[in-house]
Amino acid sequence: MFRNVHFDRLRQAFADQFSSDGRGLIYRKYEKGVPIRVSADERDRFIATYNKHLRYATWSLVPAVIAMILLLVWLAPDVRSLIGQMVIWVGIAAILMPFLAVCLWAWNAPSRELQDRTPEGDALTRDEAHALGFSKISYRQLALVPLLSLLMIWKISTKFEVFQGWGLIWVVVAAALTVFAGIQAIRKWRFEKR
Repeated sequence: MFRNVHFDRLRQAFADQFSSDGRGLIYRKYEKGVPIRVSADERDRFIATYNKHLRYATWSLVPAVIAMILLLVWLAPDVRSLIGQMVIWVGIAAILMPFLAVCLWAWNAPSRELQDRTPEGDALTRDEAHALGFSKISYRQLALVPLLSLLMIWKISTKFEVFQGWGLIWVVVAAALTVFAGIQAIRKWRFEKR
């Protein structure tokens, strides 16, 4: 659970904020903010601290989920009832909000600590930021979106009628995801042609 690809991507995304500019290391918040000069030791310390906070936040989910399950059994033994559903959703929010707050606080630690340093230049322009973002997305990933949308519709159609009534919402969501992936693929192609 705690050493999966999603957390590895999160760790890598944090580390990607630190890059080399030929003269040393710079920090750019979200990879597009103003460049601030940092040392290799500072970078390593920021990354180690972020990884530690992410690990602590992730491990804190275990007792929180156990407590939620116990409260759910105690307060609403029938999870299909309205009260049961409310307890589940409130419990999920109560678990995720502190987790996300700790992750965001840890993510912003370098910018808080480095806010008094003089930037080495300007933030990336909108086009430069888009080009950077599109360079990290592959056409293969974009092609998976329509396939996953079809799989989602097929899976949901085993439980609901997806072409009638409220079931059409799932078809609309799948179509919107497919259109979004197509638009992103065209935008990526246009940025690569420049």
